[in-house]
Amino acid sequence: MTSMEFTATPEFLEVYTILDDPTAECVDRAIRRVLVQPDSAWARQNRVVGELGSSWLIALRCHGHDLALYWRQVEAESVELLLLLRQ
Repeated sequence: MTSMEFTATPEFLEVYTILDDPTAECVDRAIRRVLVQPDSAWARQNRVVGELGSSWLIALRCHGHDLALYWRQVEAESVELLLLLRQ
């Protein structure tokens, strides 16, 4: 299976760019997993529906940080990283 293309919103990048290296590497692993297996139960563990449509939420524990990664599949071969929240 080939991985998908992806884009990231400014809101995602705002948090991602301030992560320390070990935490960013953990998030990178999660992103790669989504891109390779976007239809897996892990990638689609929590669906979120709102006024702008639906997305998926992945809860991550990275080096002592609880994170929430929101993403959506835009087209058949494209994923958009919407938000990365530190909890």
